[in-house]
Amino acid sequence: MILPTDYQRNGAGNLVDYIRRDREQDAGETVDLRNPAGRELSDPEVNRFVDKSQEFGFQRHMIVSPDPTGQYSPEEVQTNTRELMNREFARQPTTDYVYGVHQNTEFPHAHVAATGEPAELELDREDIRQLREQAATVFEEPTRTRDPAATARDAPENPGRVVDQEAREQFHEAELSLNPDAEKALKRASEKSQQKDVGQPTTEKERAESKPKPLSEGATERAEEQAATEREPEVDLEREQEPEREVGWWQ
Repeated sequence: MILPTDYQRNGAGNLVDYIRRDREQDAGETVDLRNPAGRELSDPEVNRFVDKSQEFGFQRHMIVSPDPTGQYSPEEVQTNTRELMNREFARQPTTDYVYGVHQNTEFPHAHVAATGEPAELELDREDIRQLREQAATVFEEPTRTRDPAATARDAPENPGRVVDQEAREQFHEAELSLNPDAEKALKRASEKSQQKDVGQPTTEKERAESKPKPLSEGATERAEEQAATEREPEVDLEREQEPEREVGWWQ
């Protein structure tokens, strides 16, 4: 389960516009936007939600992306996303949300736009971790994705269903920024992943993975620098270390 999220202190107009477009898959047709009851919203109702978000001056964007090896249908993604969000927001009096399912990739995933008082929608890392675990439970990932490798072998005619985890994460990160070209990066990364795996027997692949990989030029230089440092005790050990880069809080 990948469940990235971010928030903005503004209205949800641009976010709603992004969710309603499904670009390549549906030739630019409008994606159904639904309310917490699962009912498709009319244009005036969508506009009222956007107006409400402008009044609160706060919106949160969530992407619910289940593991593709679970072979989830768009209908399942829609139903399970609604159940997850209703559990999350049920006791929050001012929170309202709308959601839509995108099918512009091989793995259907849902986008959620929520608005309300900021205190109700602010999430820390632990909150997001728990929400991701709850999402995996709602989607029954522990049983449906128990053996992803077997799923990939059983469905070689549809390799797009098994999408590289890193490629999916990069794609959804681009979607959080409402990048309309996010699919292009995903397509390139997926093609590279498939080219590595297609036609390579399992035993040969495992043998190849077990071999030590040669160092890249940059890694070789770093290894030489480290060795030189160990040979030279006069190196200033009091030099301030570079602080670690903080990982994005939504990851």
